[in-house]
Amino acid sequence: MSKKPSNKATKKGIATGASSARGKGSATKKGQPTSSNNLSTPAKVVIIIFAVLMVVSLMMPTLSTAFSNNQQAEQQSSQDSSDSSSSDSSSDSSSDSSSDSSSATGVAAVDAKYLDTVSELESKLSSDNTNLATLLNLGRNYMRWGASVLSASSSDDDTTHGNELLEKAIDYYQQYLDLKDSDAVRVDIALCKLYEGERSEAQSDLETLTQNSPTYATAWANLGMVQEYSGDKDAAKASYQSAIDNDPNDEYGAKSYATQRLSALESSSSTTSTTTGTGTSTTSSSTGETGAKGLTDTLNNLSGTGL
Repeated sequence: MSKKPSNKATKKGIATGASSARGKGSATKKGQPTSSNNLSTPAKVVIIIFAVLMVVSLMMPTLSTAFSNNQQAEQQSSQDSSDSSSSDSSSDSSSDSSSDSSSATGVAAVDAKYLDTVSELESKLSSDNTNLATLLNLGRNYMRWGASVLSASSSDDDTTHGNELLEKAIDYYQQYLDLKDSDAVRVDIALCKLYEGERSEAQSDLETLTQNSPTYATAWANLGMVQEYSGDKDAAKASYQSAIDNDPNDEYGAKSYATQRLSALESSSSTTSTTTGTGTSTTSSSTGETGAKGLTDTLNNLSGTGL
């Protein structure tokens, strides 16, 4: 099937979301993690893990960096200590640097990882606010930053912070769409909403996208992921099959991901039937929790993050 050049040029893993009409400066949920569809922090973490597996399968940057920050901080601390011992005159400053590095963990470490990058990009954008590459990079960095903060969050303030970052990502993506249409960017917007806990809105956006661009396999695969997490396995299977049909050469990685998930769903159905047949009561989770646990196990094997 034919693929849109602009989609291919802007796709990021299995990322990019629906036709959200949030204009510039949108702050619908900014600073408040509450809405009728909002999920608890643990549920958001499971959603993010669910989406990460898709990105891993597409050989694109993943959210797993959020879970390696402690190790990076320790490595930086060790390096600072080494620098300290090499010169008496720099002993005090190196010691301070080591102390600061080792204390940067969790959300603080995530912030430190992205702050300089987005600051540099925003400075670049200020001199050319129509630069598509800069807008795209800002959207993607804010998206990863926000999702990583939500993964590492331990308080309501952290959750609010993560949601604010995701809103910034959506704003930059919308600025990009104002200049150039892109199905890949629309998928990323849908994923930002998913990470915020707006699952039904994300699903609606992806459904609209698959109707408007029925041959875009990436949208079908992401829609299947959301449907599977929601517990609608039949709909998820249909979406995964559409992803396979529209990515026969696995150009986007949608075919391999969808094939994996179809196999997992079939295996899950088979296990449920067998268990029920032996007289053991088994109830499918309406929130897709069982599927999410299976994805977590797979993610452990692929990334070694030990979630």
